[in-house]
Amino acid sequence: MTAIGTDIRMLLFPRFCKVCGNKLGKSEDHICTVCLRQLPMTHYDPMALNPVMQHFVGFPAVQHASAFYFYTHGNKYTSLITQSKYSDKPEIGQYLGRLAASELEKSGFFEGIDCLIPVPLSRWRRWKRGYNQSEWIARGLAEVARLPLTTDNLIRVKHNETQTHMTRDERWKNVQGIFAVRHPERLAGRHVLIVDDVITTGATLMSCAETLSNAVPDIRISIFTLAAAQND
Repeated sequence: MTAIGTDIRMLLFPRFCKVCGNKLGKSEDHICTVCLRQLPMTHYDPMALNPVMQHFVGFPAVQHASAFYFYTHGNKYTSLITQSKYSDKPEIGQYLGRLAASELEKSGFFEGIDCLIPVPLSRWRRWKRGYNQSEWIARGLAEVARLPLTTDNLIRVKHNETQTHMTRDERWKNVQGIFAVRHPERLAGRHVLIVDDVITTGATLMSCAETLSNAVPDIRISIFTLAAAQND
C-alpha cells in the first residue's frame, strides 16, 4: 500500500490505543508509544530466583520462569489481558508476545528451549471463546524466537471452574488432574516453555508442569506468562 493509500485508510478507519484510547500513528500498533514507555515491565528474566520462579522452588523440572509486565487490579494495562481474553481480540496477545520475546532474547531466555507449549483450554471453553489466548501469546513469542509451537500434546481433559474469585487453596484443588500428555515420547529429553497469560498463585502452571514431568521424567521446563498478578 502506498503512503497516500495508508493515509486515506487511517483517515477512514482510524486505529486507537488499546490502553489509553488515543488515536494511533502510522508506526504504532495496538499500543501508542507513550503507553508502551509506561508499560510496567517486571524485568524478571535475568533474575534466577525472581518472584515468578519462587512459585516453583522445590520442583526441579522447572529451570526458569518469568513474566513480562505487572497485572494490578485497576491499572489501565489490565485491559490488555481482558481484551485479548474476552473481547475477541487475540491479536493483542500475539503482539504483546512479540514485544516480550524481543526483551527475553536480550537475556538469553530462549537458549536451549526446544518448543513452546501454551496452557490448553477445555474443549467447551475454547468453543465458547473461539480461541485460546495463551496460544496467541505463544505465537508471538515463537515468531521472534523462531521456535516451534506444540498445541496438540499437552491437553486439558477436565473442564474446571474459572478461578478468578477462588482462594489459594481452592485454586490448587481446582486444577488437580485436569491435564494429560498424549505423546510423551515426543517430549523425551526436551526443554519446553509453558506459556500462559497471567500467573497469580501458579496453581495452573504447576499442574501443567507436574503432568509433563510425571509423563516425561527427563523433561526440562521453563515458564513464561504475559503478566504477573500483584496484590492491590
